[in-house]
Amino acid sequence: MKLDFSLSGLAPELLWTIAVIAAVVLANIGISAMLRSRGWLSRETKLRASVFWRNFSFLLALIALIIVWWAELLAAALSLAALSVAVVLAGKELFTSALGYIHRTTSGSFSFGDVIEINGIRGEVIDQTLLSTTVLEMSEEHLFTGKVVQFPNSFFVVHAMKNNSRLGDYQLAMVNIPVAADVNLEAARRILTEVSMSVCSSFVAPAQTALRELEGEQFVVMPSAEPRVSIRLNEPGKTTLLLRFPCPANQRTRTEQEILSKYLAEMHAAGMT
Repeated sequence: MKLDFSLSGLAPELLWTIAVIAAVVLANIGISAMLRSRGWLSRETKLRASVFWRNFSFLLALIALIIVWWAELLAAALSLAALSVAVVLAGKELFTSALGYIHRTTSGSFSFGDVIEINGIRGEVIDQTLLSTTVLEMSEEHLFTGKVVQFPNSFFVVHAMKNNSRLGDYQLAMVNIPVAADVNLEAARRILTEVSMSVCSSFVAPAQTALRELEGEQFVVMPSAEPRVSIRLNEPGKTTLLLRFPCPANQRTRTEQEILSKYLAEMHAAGMT
């Protein structure tokens, strides 16, 4: 039986919209099910494939809906000239976010599972769409806070980004340790260096290998992976020991706490606390 849209009260645009949305939803459900069944794929590969196909299908759906509703959108734009400024501003933000997504994709600045810092936000990347990126928030101590943070991809265009996972399974971490004015600074520095070398001895070699690989890729000179202690004078009368040490990317906090615990124990044994 042939349907008469004029009699049914449903415009062709509405039916096409329902069809497009249903097709996108079914396609994404099918792709997700297929990826879940591929047990040999890594978590990062599944995330990357899922996000790519979801964004691609949404982009196709957006183009299709614009074509379907073009006449109505054009009429609305002409009749709502007062909203032109808002539309331009919104379009600029959308364009900048899309540009940020393209920049991140083409530059390979980070991958899913990497820990990044941008505009005061720190966390592990778990999702990215054409317009936004989602991370599991982490504190300054690199502990998960239990919060999920979403920010626009325009951040990648206007803010500097740090990737704490660029070395792969290892990273160089830093921690500030204040030293009292009456403590022997050189002795404290020596104890901290010895403790760090003891705790991080098994991490130095693999971290050094990762640094050399990155050095070859980027044609830059990377620092040594061995623990290093520097003295920092923040203000008169206040001294801080700045420790840089290698550690597995997923054991940053554990390694730092072990170093600090042994450092305090050694300082106490030496009668310096």
